[in-house]
Amino acid sequence: MNTQPVNSKAITTWSAILALLTWFAIGLQFYLSINAYMAKGRTLGGAVVEFFSFFTIESNILVAFGLTAVALGGFNKGFFSRASVLTATAVYITIVCLVYNLVLRSGYNPQGWDRVVNELLHAICPPLFILFWLVCVPKQGITYKGALPWLWFPFFYMVYVLVRGAIYWIYPYFFMNATIFGYPRVALNCLMLMVVFLAFDMLFVWLAKLMAKHRAA
Repeated sequence: MNTQPVNSKAITTWSAILALLTWFAIGLQFYLSINAYMAKGRTLGGAVVEFFSFFTIESNILVAFGLTAVALGGFNKGFFSRASVLTATAVYITIVCLVYNLVLRSGYNPQGWDRVVNELLHAICPPLFILFWLVCVPKQGITYKGALPWLWFPFFYMVYVLVRGAIYWIYPYFFMNATIFGYPRVALNCLMLMVVFLAFDMLFVWLAKLMAKHRAA
């Protein structure tokens, strides 16, 4: 039996709708954030850099690119529509969703459109993409060894945050703020996060293998 989900009109439509929703959320967050940063005296360039320095934004952009690629060409027709890349993206956005809702939500209370876009990026688009991965994305060919390179993205993100923070004293997340906690504590926090990423990499590979085996039965 074929283990790949059928690249049907329904999947194309679903991926297109989710892509539009995610791009809308990113665009709205960009508009709101840039205006808020510049109102505080930031330059346009500084505001743009600050916006793209959040792992939430970068992960949602990967989600939007992946969904757009699937909507336009189907699975495995380009880099972002590869099953392995979509699975790595599912890992990243899962951790975004969990970290925000379990760790960060209590300290942030946005209002108005800020609240709307915050929910879209942290509590609506991520679960919808995870569901898309579970139902639609092909699972065969996803291996434990192949999942190890997925760690490079969060690793280089953390390096970027620490280097930028050392220069400008600006950190997007409090648990990575070396000015407050010092580098030993932040290094431990980063190591723990990398372990979490590795654990979720392995979890998603296990799920992929389980689902591929079930479809083949």
